[in-house]
Amino acid sequence: MSPDALRTALAEVVARGDFQVPPYPAVALRLQRILARPNYALAEVADTIAADPALAARVLGVVNSALYRATDDITSLPRAVNRLGARVVSSLAVAAGVGANAMQAGALFDVKYRVWRRSITCALTCQKLAPLRGLDPNEGFLTGLIHGFGRSVAVAAIEQLLAAQRSVAPLELMQWLAAAEEQRGALALAVATRWQLPAVIMDALSTDSAKSAVGALVAEGERIAEGLESSWRPEAATPAEARALDELIAGLPAALDALAAVPPATPGRAISAVAPVEHALAGERRRPSSGLNDCRKKGAATLSPIAITKTGIEAKSSLKLQEGSMVRLAYGTDAERVETWFNVLLCVPADAGYRIEAELFSPPREIKERWQSIFDRSATL
Repeated sequence: MSPDALRTALAEVVARGDFQVPPYPAVALRLQRILARPNYALAEVADTIAADPALAARVLGVVNSALYRATDDITSLPRAVNRLGARVVSSLAVAAGVGANAMQAGALFDVKYRVWRRSITCALTCQKLAPLRGLDPNEGFLTGLIHGFGRSVAVAAIEQLLAAQRSVAPLELMQWLAAAEEQRGALALAVATRWQLPAVIMDALSTDSAKSAVGALVAEGERIAEGLESSWRPEAATPAEARALDELIAGLPAALDALAAVPPATPGRAISAVAPVEHALAGERRRPSSGLNDCRKKGAATLSPIAITKTGIEAKSSLKLQEGSMVRLAYGTDAERVETWFNVLLCVPADAGYRIEAELFSPPREIKERWQSIFDRSATL
């Protein structure tokens, strides 16, 4: 199926309403009913979360991220609920439930992961900026989430179209994303309508969302999320928003690890329909002069650097790293060691392992300057 034929077929599916909108997440619905009572107890919220171990792990992961500025590790759900607030926890339950649907295995899993990560980033950005604009942070979070989830519904519909094909010619990631983007708005609104979300969210997702303050917030959240996905450090409109974005960037890797964690590979996972590329990092490549370490405490890969560029590094990896995910890496000797977050741009099979290319994630000036210094002193390949 050519890109033009794909876009036409997907538009017809959306026009017919022949797509699946998942039910509102069950745990989130139970929490919503609890919060609707005037005298609910936080213990009820904690007990409801505890009944879903996967959600409990996500809530604890988020509360301990720099995004919520926890001063010490929080290991109990009652403390987590007290720290975050019941409404924030309810929003996280929606995200966790939607994410389970958004990242099901399939030929377009790599596309699904990219669009879901964008949804979470947009939602967290909206949540962070909303109070500075006099808006409700939870409404901002949910609107940003559903805004992006329209892409997930589109990608799932594309997979259904592919299932009817005898053979599928792989397309580049950006071609799949472009097809999904064309139907994102209509499908996000369809989800909000099916779930009977509040009018303020419906208005923000409608075609005239520019007239809505929440719609304008989501547009800004989408702009920032797109930039962060490309490792760009966004500019802010005010000093207060600049501080909020610094906090967002510092906490985003851990929050994404909790809310957009890559599920373990399942036996028989479909062959990817995303066409591989030779290289993802642009610019001159130079010879590495030091080792490279995966800083994860559990499940760390053994890495061997192949080349460095002005913005990232290419390496051999003993393990597969999900494209679009973030990983904390350390490069260099003690005197010039750079330890920071990287966006995984490429991961392809090579020899007995994988070849990865990773780009510095929205580096602050100090990290950028240190990396540039290392690159300048490296020999040309």
